Amino acid sequence: MNVTPLKAQRKALRTSFTCSAKQTDDDFDKENPDSKQLFILKVQLNDQFQRLEKCQNEMIDLIFKDENAEQLFETDFLSAGKYRDRFTELCTKTDQLATKEMSEIVTSQGKFKLPKIELKKFSGDAKEYLTFLIQFRKVNEDSSIPPEDKFQYLL
Repeated sequence: MNVTPLKAQRKALRTSFTCSAKQTDDDFDKENPDSKQLFILKVQLNDQFQRLEKCQNEMIDLIFKDENAEQLFETDFLSAGKYRDRFTELCTKTDQLATKEMSEIVTSQGKFKLPKIELKKFSGDAKEYLTFLIQFRKVNEDSSIPPEDKFQYLL
């Protein structure tokens, strides 16, 4: 079993992945991370990780042909797991940033375009209570309206 060429290939792929991961971390450390740049880095990381996984799987195939396969596999698997975890962490951070930015866009748009709601005022008459209650609940349960706007409507 000669895994030397695969180990050299894997070492180069791991180095490339580590450099891209560091660059991604550096971008996240900025005061205002550039989401477009981070998305590009995520695509690059994904490509590097896929090639690393392919190389890793080829090594696993060779390892299982060895008599000491169990011990070699365990050591190799733990080492590869660190790269999987790092890849998952960076993808999650990038996705969270994108979600946060989308949320901020939606929130800022919602603050400027409040719909006109004509709420019927409750006069105290028991016959009108059901109509008032339905309107009240509709505004109160609407998750697209921020709490401070709900308060203004219901006031």
